[in-house]
Amino acid sequence: MGKIKYLSLVVVAVWIVVAINGCSRQQDRTRIAGTPGGEPVAPTTVGSTGTDPGTHESTAVAGLANVGAMPAPEARPQAYVVQAGDTLSTIAARFDCTVQDLIQANQIANPNLLSIGQQLEIPSTFVEVGPDIYLLPNSEFVNGPAYVNFDTGAFCARQGGYLVDYQENVDGTILSGPEIVNLVAHHYSLGPRLLLAVIEHASGWVSNPSPSGAAVQAPLGNRGGGWGSFHVQLAWAADKLNEGYYNWRGRGMNLQLWSDGTATRYAPTLNAATAGLQYFYSLNSTKDQWETLVGETAGSFVETYRQLFGDPAQYAIEPLIRADVTPPTLTLPWSKGELWFYTGGPHGGWNDGSAWAAIDAVPDEGYLGCQAASAWATAAAPGLVIYSQDGEVLIDLDQDGHEETGWVLFYLHLASQGRVPVGTTLKQGDPVGHPSCEGGFSESTHLHFARRYNGEWIAADGPLPLILSGWQFYSSGSPYDGTASRSGQERTACECRDAGINGLTVD
Repeated sequence: MGKIKYLSLVVVAVWIVVAINGCSRQQDRTRIAGTPGGEPVAPTTVGSTGTDPGTHESTAVAGLANVGAMPAPEARPQAYVVQAGDTLSTIAARFDCTVQDLIQANQIANPNLLSIGQQLEIPSTFVEVGPDIYLLPNSEFVNGPAYVNFDTGAFCARQGGYLVDYQENVDGTILSGPEIVNLVAHHYSLGPRLLLAVIEHASGWVSNPSPSGAAVQAPLGNRGGGWGSFHVQLAWAADKLNEGYYNWRGRGMNLQLWSDGTATRYAPTLNAATAGLQYFYSLNSTKDQWETLVGETAGSFVETYRQLFGDPAQYAIEPLIRADVTPPTLTLPWSKGELWFYTGGPHGGWNDGSAWAAIDAVPDEGYLGCQAASAWATAAAPGLVIYSQDGEVLIDLDQDGHEETGWVLFYLHLASQGRVPVGTTLKQGDPVGHPSCEGGFSESTHLHFARRYNGEWIAADGPLPLILSGWQFYSSGSPYDGTASRSGQERTACECRDAGINGLTVD
């Protein structure tokens, strides 16, 4: 067959339904206990001394801590999920602690009543701690300022591996391997060097022109049914990398349970990038394999990364997250006087793994199915349109033309008809497009709205709260469930159309 491989329409359909971000409450919503907030804030500016992405200078402004609940540098909550047949006694025996330790740590009122799926914090002193080797700076993990000058296609061409000549039909468009990497980097806001290193470590596609066997069939290691295409494989890996990163940012991390009955907690000193990689490499590994993968000896991820790109410290922008940044002033993204319904509380900006950065809303036009609404989604702040295709619009608020830097507003499910073109400078309130089902995965017409800052998805309910026209948005602890409050009024996200329950109007 050679290096050229075309994805069938059947697999494309699987990708659309399963792998791309959706705004459906029917998708898998398994989550770690804890508030989705607690995500640190990002810097307002980043200095650079040249065109090399490794020449960015550090700033003297202290950033908020990489670890711990905000703002105190404490360990992330790490939990055990109650299984069928568990009792406090059996859990205590497994983790070498006492029932009283568990009762006190979790403030349990009735020790005889546990629920399957309940999250229990295990006193950390009783659980083995995993490796604390620093793998990557956060600025190398997210698709942020360190990537402004990186050319994925040129790098892959120099390597001469299978990836550079690979082609695949992605949603009706033939894309090369490097173009797929860039697409996934754009959607999930993950650094292309990170993705290339993960690909190379898993299958050798970046440098090896003739991989074979499992390296071709499952280039990212996921051998489940329906995951055969490179695009789907890479999107799966990106979502899991994000899940570990943003869980560490504030959602909390589950203890890592191994097949031999032992458990490992994540070292409390990890930065988010290292936590993301440790989580990803735990998914299909034994404990011994995992310790090698997240170490720095032969066979480790970081060894592969260094072979491709050198010392990751050269790309560090510290702090990527500054303590003095403030959110931009935003309005509800629709026209004055119009009633829209708040249908989705904070949930993933792109797919489930990313920060719970997005909310959903639909205009008051009755049942639309997937018909485009007549109402316009509008610019929540002035900015420059830097991306407009496949149902998406990105508005760059610092207007430097880079989605990797500064505040960026993300709109999803906008119809192609009437959607604002790239290069348009918008004023606050200018039309952006009509809500529809285009882009990602959507069961009905609505607008999906989120924020990124220096490549990070910014949690709606976090240190940089989402406030639109004075309405502040809160999570209820599960994706899509949340409220909005302003001046003593409260609205609750629901799939209903009641002005007093979930109606929001721009004054």
